[in-house]
Amino acid sequence: MLGCLIRKEILDHILSLRFLILSVIAALVVLLSLYSGYTYYQSSLENYRLAETATENRIRQLLDCDDWLELDAMGFKIHKPPTPMSIFVRGLEPALGRTVLISGGGKQLPARSPESVEPSLGVFPLLDLGLIVQIVVSLFILLLTFDVVCGEKENGTLRLIAALPISKAKLLLGKFLGVLIPTLASIFLPLLLGLAAVLMSPHAKFTELELIHLVLILLTIGTYLCVFTSAGIFASCLAGRSATAFVVLLSFWVATVIVLPRLSLIVADSVSPAPSFYNLITEKAVVAMADLEARYERHRNWQQDYQRVNGIEWHQTPEGREAYQLFFAQTRREARTHTFRQWERLDEAFQNRYNVRLDLAMYLARLSPTFAFNNAVVRLAGVGWEPQHRFKVAGERFWKKYRAWFARTKTRDRLRLAHPAKYGEYVWDVSDMPRFIFHERSHSEDLRFALVDVGILALWGIMFFAGAFFTIQGYDVR
Repeated sequence: MLGCLIRKEILDHILSLRFLILSVIAALVVLLSLYSGYTYYQSSLENYRLAETATENRIRQLLDCDDWLELDAMGFKIHKPPTPMSIFVRGLEPALGRTVLISGGGKQLPARSPESVEPSLGVFPLLDLGLIVQIVVSLFILLLTFDVVCGEKENGTLRLIAALPISKAKLLLGKFLGVLIPTLASIFLPLLLGLAAVLMSPHAKFTELELIHLVLILLTIGTYLCVFTSAGIFASCLAGRSATAFVVLLSFWVATVIVLPRLSLIVADSVSPAPSFYNLITEKAVVAMADLEARYERHRNWQQDYQRVNGIEWHQTPEGREAYQLFFAQTRREARTHTFRQWERLDEAFQNRYNVRLDLAMYLARLSPTFAFNNAVVRLAGVGWEPQHRFKVAGERFWKKYRAWFARTKTRDRLRLAHPAKYGEYVWDVSDMPRFIFHERSHSEDLRFALVDVGILALWGIMFFAGAFFTIQGYDVR
């Protein structure tokens, strides 16, 4: 009897004009999102290859430039490679920078985003699979389920079904599977076709771990659709009329998709306000200026002491020039070490305050199944803040390595110019310049947090289904 009920529900849905229209629209937007993601990845990959070529050309130019000022002020750029998972979920990829400037100076590493190169990109909305599922497909499911129980009651068919020898629990299960099966088929058939086309493409090369994460993303999508199917049936059992159920579900959709994620950030800002980034920049500038003035004061004192002891100015003899260059390198190293240590403390204090606010907002936003879904797929796709942070850490680590090489090699050349008899003739040679290599690796922490969000989604689905189960027990079918 349960199989007959499921078959009846499936046929009722797939033969309805509403289901046909929504299925066609869903298939079109899913395929369009995959095509948009694929073209985005192609463009990002091409830009990355061009940027890497430009960096190699730049480094070859620096090897022959014979100008420390150009190495110090201009330097060269390093780049983050795009991930093929951005075909499905774009996440923060378009907003966060993928290029870092490496120079011998002491400035903070700037990162550039695509919008900084082409500002018009910020005008157009993103179109990726994650966004389509969490907004469009979830709304379609609510449109298919709002009258699945109360609508049949209004038509009088629910009374006939209840007269059959079937329990209300099986009736609810039949309704749930009768809606979920055709809905999953209408979404996953075009999705799997699009995935097959993407996987056969020569440009999109996925690692084994990325394929596992892709499967987990598909399972997360299925779980998310189950949540909204259960919510739609619960509202249909709870309301006496289909119009009331529609209004309730529409309010639920607005709350979970739009209001709750933004409200969590507002509450977090009220409880733990975000620190000002401009104050951080000002404090770091004050520290750098104070250290620079202290260094210049040490230089002036050294020059006066040298002239008082030796009776001549330091630049008049090779020994004086050598001593000054050694003192210059020492004060530069000490000043930069002190400046960067102070900057790290300011950055750490700023980041700690910012993380408190962000963590609070994240915990509150997880009350929304839409936010939990988005957070899960972004982490599984590796397009969130965590991979960007790992790239930034790798860039800063390389910058420190490059800065140490820069100071050491520049001091060597200055000593050769100051005292060639002792240190050898000056020859421009920067062939040992360090190179940047970055390989993004998935971290177990990303998977763990993603599974937590999937668990939250599953809990929401169980709660809605349990609510529908207890509600239908006392439901009046007349």
